[in-house]
Amino acid sequence: MKNVVFLGLGSIGQRHLRNLKEIDKKLNFFCIRKKKIAPLLNNENKIINIKLNTKKIGIKKINFKDIKKYKIDTAFITNPTSQHIKSAIRLAKLGLNLFIEKPLSNNLNRVMELKNLIKKKKLKCEIGFQTKYDQNLIKIKNIISSKKYGKIMKSDIHHCHYLPYHHKYENYKISYASRKKLGGGVILCFSHEIDYAQYLFGNPKKIIPIKISSEKSLNIDVETSAKFSLIYKNNLKVDFNLDFLKKKPRRVCTIEFEKAKLKWDLLKNKLIIKTDFKTINQKNKKERNDLFLKSISSIKKNFSKNRNGKNTIETGIKNLNTILKIKKSLEGEKIIEL
Repeated sequence: MKNVVFLGLGSIGQRHLRNLKEIDKKLNFFCIRKKKIAPLLNNENKIINIKLNTKKIGIKKINFKDIKKYKIDTAFITNPTSQHIKSAIRLAKLGLNLFIEKPLSNNLNRVMELKNLIKKKKLKCEIGFQTKYDQNLIKIKNIISSKKYGKIMKSDIHHCHYLPYHHKYENYKISYASRKKLGGGVILCFSHEIDYAQYLFGNPKKIIPIKISSEKSLNIDVETSAKFSLIYKNNLKVDFNLDFLKKKPRRVCTIEFEKAKLKWDLLKNKLIIKTDFKTINQKNKKERNDLFLKSISSIKKNFSKNRNGKNTIETGIKNLNTILKIKKSLEGEKIIEL
């Protein structure tokens, strides 16, 4: 990885740019921009300047026709979800390795075309599921694999966050998260939860819809809350509660084993394991950006060594397939066998 182009310089695009700059001072940065409305932000998503001046932050504006001229080798696709696949195909045809922000897309249009193109051109592709680099998640995965607390009886996954507070620097109504045509809605936006559940429990076998709703007072055209259950191997039931309406944020995964209860608080970076004999309470001191930095460091290393990472194109397709079937199940109020 030497020459990197960005498509999309909103909050997540700027975060990845800052992290790449920190990781490697020798990288050259370029961008292809259509809309130029994003302000310059810091790691806390606070506005540094109401106008993003690409020249001042060391990133050169180019067009698609300039890709070969500047020997671009890697693309970071961080534009709205609905534009991911079209952008990725265009850049894959030019032979670039791809980082695609999660989720992969908001529908399956041309997804297999992209997958086949990546395979044909022997490209590397990583989807932005940085949660899989969280040490607490890796620890939970090892606990499940070891069976030290017996089999899993049930699990609950909650992610609640008030949408108007999500990006306080912008009107939430124009955010991609609020607009169906851009790939918004709580299920797509909170796709990390479905991804890490798949990492922990395997591929789901069944979807049980509970409730999907949209808060009319927000005046947006996407779902704002969704409750559903996924059934995994050995009839394990995992309940999901995803919500754009709760003003007090909550992001928690609980797992009840035969011999222990586990609670992972993602916002507090805290893992608690309770047994009949003791309570293990572990809290990691880290900033929110640390996880992004760790994942981008790994991705850069993998791309430079021409190898795949944790979140391949197949990971993104599995996640998207599950999401679309969850939405279908909820909207039709029908159980779907997978």
